[in-house]
Amino acid sequence: MAETWCGKHCSECSKKEELNCPGCKAGPGHTWPGDCEIAVCCRDKGHESCDTCTNSRFCGKRSRRDGMAESRVRKLAEQEAKKAELARKAPFLHKWLSTLFWMVIPSTVASLLGMNAMADVAPGVYRVGNYLTVVCGLIYGLILLRLAKENLGYRTAGVLRLVTAVASLLLVLASKEDAVANWSLLISLPAAVVGLVGTYQEYTAHAAILDGVDESQAEKWRLLWKWKIGLTLGIFGCLVIMLIAPLLGILAVFAVLIGILVVAIVELVYLYRTAQAFRTN
Repeated sequence: MAETWCGKHCSECSKKEELNCPGCKAGPGHTWPGDCEIAVCCRDKGHESCDTCTNSRFCGKRSRRDGMAESRVRKLAEQEAKKAELARKAPFLHKWLSTLFWMVIPSTVASLLGMNAMADVAPGVYRVGNYLTVVCGLIYGLILLRLAKENLGYRTAGVLRLVTAVASLLLVLASKEDAVANWSLLISLPAAVVGLVGTYQEYTAHAAILDGVDESQAEKWRLLWKWKIGLTLGIFGCLVIMLIAPLLGILAVFAVLIGILVVAIVELVYLYRTAQAFRTN
């Protein structure tokens, strides 16, 4: 039986000692399928080595066998560099992502209290919700700007979050002046668009920092954005329905409220998992 999959003798390998390799079939080609494409190919096809393969003379993989050891050295160096980089940024990311985690709770409460449906039912609660939305938006935006150190997507998200918070403040002030209140729609619609773009940038940044760390969670962040878009459209839909059928509109508002709560809970879970992915102890 050949000592290697490709037929190369271990004694000819200049990287054997550096890699501390016990031999291809006993070491990297035995249990590490991503280390050598030749080993993967032979195992998948049921060959003991390339010599038993009818395509070995014209195989592009086998023609690269002399560079496989050097490729392993490069891969190991890249892995070590990634580990060192992760160790450097992990404490910072864990700290500020955990802070974002705790900010989601008051932000969600504020958005629920400040919904237009609350204005007639509980005006005092509605005003508190509006002011709380502004404060939470400003703090949240500043935290995102702090995270921009590790991903520029957070910078865009932070700036847009601050813009949205300022727009929310203008809407609160406009509600007190009838002459200005008529212009509130010109503020609220662009603010809603800016908020959506900011959320997209934030979720994309979360996914980006998780690439290579937790691919599954990164993909979940990308999917959550679609749910966010759906709920935002649902809010505008509720306003239209209330103009046509008030009772049906109220039911639609409750449905959207439930959706917002569900997405907020999911966002909390995702933020927690993202922060934990960078926990160092």
